[in-house]
Amino acid sequence: MKILLIGLGIAVQLLVLVDMFKTIVNINGAGQLSNWVSKKVWRLFFIIARGNGDNKILNICGPIILLTFLFMWITLIWFGYSLIFISDHNSVLNNHTQEPATALGQVYYVGYTLTSLGNGDYRAGSGVWQIVSNIMGLNSMIFISLGISYILPVLQAVVDKRTLAVHIDKLGATPEEIIENGYNGDNFEPLYQRFSNLENLLIKHGERHLAYPILHYFHSNKKAHAVTLSLAVLDETITIQEVYQIDKSTKRYHWYILRGALDNFFERLDSSFILAAKEAPPFDYFEKLSDKFTMENKKECLKKIKNMEERRRKIKGYIRNDGWNWKDVKIARSKKDK
Repeated sequence: MKILLIGLGIAVQLLVLVDMFKTIVNINGAGQLSNWVSKKVWRLFFIIARGNGDNKILNICGPIILLTFLFMWITLIWFGYSLIFISDHNSVLNNHTQEPATALGQVYYVGYTLTSLGNGDYRAGSGVWQIVSNIMGLNSMIFISLGISYILPVLQAVVDKRTLAVHIDKLGATPEEIIENGYNGDNFEPLYQRFSNLENLLIKHGERHLAYPILHYFHSNKKAHAVTLSLAVLDETITIQEVYQIDKSTKRYHWYILRGALDNFFERLDSSFILAAKEAPPFDYFEKLSDKFTMENKKECLKKIKNMEERRRKIKGYIRNDGWNWKDVKIARSKKDK
């Protein structure tokens, strides 16, 4: 029984260590335990919100997950060391009676040692347990410091995520709006500089999303601040250029550079975040744009659209998983949505 409790306690500590390392230190994603918790908490909030991205309750899901991480790590560290101390009846002594502490007293001793609240009414039962107590205090200091320091870069990344959404929204709320606002009658010169700025923001957001997958769960019920919608609108706008070739100027490479930045971001999103829709959304811009732009014949355009179906199914699934519908990409927003 003693060996079993020690083994379980060490296993719990290793579980926490690996999960914290992968989530906080490693830049290639979160630990399995943290990922599992994130998905379950998001799923709960998503059900409560009835899958509606406009619901304000989804706004607090990200912060709740972040606090859950900290609570989970601290609780598991406490639990793991409690198992180790409970394995020996004489590991903790009562300072007043010099008698071995009860199991509850041992758990209490572990708790205040982890939080550095002082010696209290209990002390380690022997030199070996004093060393274990010192190791425990050192571990808790490192783990808790790491956990708290994790919050600041995540919150900064959340701010940058919203900044990206606003930058895209200022171009236009729909693909047609972006094209109309960016066309000067000859080319899309007003968009080129903005595209260069967006490229940097997109690359940074993609790398931060890889380092902090929890970013996916920081939701905004305001469409103008919802990065999922903004990225879908931007991607659809670039798809219009690729299919219809509305920009035939020598600077049209700006569109393809931005497409590359979007590709980089979506590569960072695995199947955990993108569940492709069964059908691609309709691509019905030809009649709306043909009066303003000289485009390839409709037959050639249809072939290109067919080749883009897989990508557009993923984009549709991406926004659906965040509580939005394709109509939110196509329909201009009212003032209350901004």
